[in-house]
Amino acid sequence: MTPAPNKGMTDLKIGIAAGVTSGLIALAFAIAGHVKLAVIMPVAAVFGLGFAAHPFVGVSALLFFAQLDGIQDKIFPGDGFKLMTLGTMVGVIVTAFRHRGMVKDALMQPIAIMGMLLGVSMLVSALGADSKVMAANSLRRLLAMIIFMYLIIIMVNTRARFEKALMILALTSLISGIILILDVKLGMTLISTSDAATTARTAEGFERSSGASQYNPTTAATMMLTGVIIALVMFLEQDKYKRFYLAAAGIGTMALIFSFARSSFIVYTVTGMFLAYRYRKHHLIVPAMVIGSMLVLIMLPFLPESYYERIGSIFGAGGGDWTLGRRMTYNVIGVNLLVEHPLFGVGPGNFKKHFVDSAYRFLPGRTMFGRQLHNMHLSIMVEYGLVGATFFYAMVISAFKGAFRVMREPVDANIGFLATAYMYGLMSYMMVSVFVPNEYNKYTWIMLGLGAALPRVNRKDVA
Repeated sequence: MTPAPNKGMTDLKIGIAAGVTSGLIALAFAIAGHVKLAVIMPVAAVFGLGFAAHPFVGVSALLFFAQLDGIQDKIFPGDGFKLMTLGTMVGVIVTAFRHRGMVKDALMQPIAIMGMLLGVSMLVSALGADSKVMAANSLRRLLAMIIFMYLIIIMVNTRARFEKALMILALTSLISGIILILDVKLGMTLISTSDAATTARTAEGFERSSGASQYNPTTAATMMLTGVIIALVMFLEQDKYKRFYLAAAGIGTMALIFSFARSSFIVYTVTGMFLAYRYRKHHLIVPAMVIGSMLVLIMLPFLPESYYERIGSIFGAGGGDWTLGRRMTYNVIGVNLLVEHPLFGVGPGNFKKHFVDSAYRFLPGRTMFGRQLHNMHLSIMVEYGLVGATFFYAMVISAFKGAFRVMREPVDANIGFLATAYMYGLMSYMMVSVFVPNEYNKYTWIMLGLGAALPRVNRKDVA
């Protein structure tokens, strides 16, 4: 019998390699006069080698920093996410040689196959775009997201890993929620540094916060909403980590209110109705409703008047909000472009170029600066055509079908809980994407990657 490899010796070799590599990198940058890089790059090299040796750790880090990219930028300024992705990809490639059957099985999932076809249709759409520069830039962003999705499909290959992935999404919503509440109460920005996150305000002039995200507050709220819904379902469904999930759901809910994101408010309310009906006989439903009502009453005096005006603007009260009319203009222009370019669309990122076309100059709310179409579902069709949209929605439908199948036929109660939490998280995310251009959001591809992993994990446990 062949002796098992000495894991301790392997880790020692990796540690020595990481130390030597980081030292050489530091020396090279110091000699070149780049003192800041001499400090940062060795640390990045150590993490990269660690992720190469343990790729699921790399995937976990990518999941963690997907929402908390403001924290990531303070630790690894610049392209930290790309460096972590590169290190993880190296580890996955090594894993592929050791476990070819595992990787082959992952890439044969319907979502993985549709993702490849979507990538091809993206390239075709880019070739026909009016602005090739815009198309190339958007294509690079989206291909990086799709690579992230494949890393998740390949490495989230056990029930324990799937549960850890959901816990990370709940944890990041908790962390970002705490920071968002502190931002609002202190009147300052603690973590975020991007213009999108630090210059946003409501139509009434109230400064908004993205928590620990570099996305704009509305987009950051969609990610937080997903983690909050997952935490809420996990709290109701299972007996483990109840305090953690209660804290993530409770603090996350408060943070969603303070985010001033109307889209997340609407979807949270709708999803809450679905959950209330599903768990109407649950032994915790009455205490949860009582505690929730008390928290709402306690919070009411602390909410600024502009919050009520902002929510009221959805229904035409509080003086209205001109940005709502502008969003309708986005959709009108989008439908017109889809009719004109039905098969492969206008090309990646090219809605911005067409938005400023003089043909639309009389539409209300149109500006002289290019804007994204604030509706992911229509945006996919407009920029990638009905061909690209077919592949994308085949992935979405497959994710929902897989979740429902596991909910109906779980190998045990625990994986049924995970499937339920994932399904409601996916449902809320897809609903809120009606109001946000989420095709460039990491969470879109995270949720699709987990959708491919879930049925595979369930089948693996059966085997």
